Amino acid sequence: MDRIAIPEDYEDRLAAARAAAARMPDGPERQSAELALAQAPTREQFARAERAASRAAELAARLTAAGFDGTDTGRVVWLRLDYTGRLGSLAFSPTVDRLSNRAVGGAVETAWGAAEAARAEHVMRVERSGADLLSRCVPDPRSADLREWVARSPERFSSDACDDDLCEAEVTLAGRLTAFRFLVPNATVDIEYERLAAEASGAIGRAQRRAAERLAALCAAVPR
Repeated sequence: MDRIAIPEDYEDRLAAARAAAARMPDGPERQSAELALAQAPTREQFARAERAASRAAELAARLTAAGFDGTDTGRVVWLRLDYTGRLGSLAFSPTVDRLSNRAVGGAVETAWGAAEAARAEHVMRVERSGADLLSRCVPDPRSADLREWVARSPERFSSDACDDDLCEAEVTLAGRLTAFRFLVPNATVDIEYERLAAEASGAIGRAQRRAAERLAALCAAVPR
């Protein structure tokens, strides 16, 4: 099989493509190829597009690789969210047994709020640094409407606690924690803190998965 030599130079590639199109039989395929080549960007446009794509990839990497930490004022709870707001890790201080169920539940909510604030600030910084790229994007009204609807949705998703569970979590459609409580009296006193943290993380994860399933169904139902 003959090998096709592809020139290194951009203009040489276009010239070779135009010569190849000229050798095609007259018809719709040749017309389509010639039309596409007539609309090919210049070297400068191509270089700008390459630079923009490279910057966009860097911004996306900055956004997706980040983790966002939060704690409460008493440093009883530490947690980390990923760039989508999903819980990555949660830990309790060994001194958690000095506080009531209600106080620790409130500390989880406070730590979550701090992590969410850090996440929002990071997203804004990334958006500001890539403002020129975002300005070139063609607005998608459907995506904008869906984001607004998700942000304003009154739907809440719980972890569906059963009799054996130690705690229960509730999140919004976007996965943001709205409530956390312990279901067993004196849980923070009677249960080892590492197990307590694992149970709390599991409850939040279950609630977020339910919200994610609902959100995925909504996105799939949006006309394309």
